[in-house]
Amino acid sequence: MRAPQPASAAFVDSGRVRADEIREKYLSFFEERGHRRMPSASLVPSSYDPSVLLTTAGMQPFKPYFRGDEKPPSQRLTSCQKCFRTVDIDVVGTTKRHLTFFEMLGNFSIGDYFKQGAVEFALELSTQGFGLDFERIWVTVFGGDEELGLGPDDEAIACWKAVGVPDERIVQLGRDDNFWQAGPTGPCGPCSVHAFR
Repeated sequence: MRAPQPASAAFVDSGRVRADEIREKYLSFFEERGHRRMPSASLVPSSYDPSVLLTTAGMQPFKPYFRGDEKPPSQRLTSCQKCFRTVDIDVVGTTKRHLTFFEMLGNFSIGDYFKQGAVEFALELSTQGFGLDFERIWVTVFGGDEELGLGPDDEAIACWKAVGVPDERIVQLGRDDNFWQAGPTGPCGPCSVHAFR
């Protein structure tokens, strides 16, 4: 896949964009690509999960599927999950990105596509769905962690390069920024984030 050309920027240039418009564009985009739209789960996890008191991430309601405990309703899911976090409560209000209650949009593959597919969907949604300029998209990837005995996420780096993101716009960050885990045990791993600058 080569670097996408910007779509009409009408969505982002149309003035103020409401949260419900972003939410619907995101969920519809993934539905059109074979994902089943799932409702937001309760803030209080419905199944026994000793790692949290409240739902803290968009993928948390899907942990039984990723662990293989339950069969998912589809291999491709998308959702807008209500989340509540307090792990970084000391920085809430000091930045524009730290909140205690928020909605997390997500697309999930359980035994279907993996990193390359996720990267291609993310880029297509950003440039064609939202009309963002590809040249202003930067990404972060897991840069490794000595304590975990893990090196950089070379696979994610290769995926972003494969869609045309140059090295200078791929930033390697540590465990605090690009490694997801919902407790001391269970599903976890490196993650990648893309941002518009």
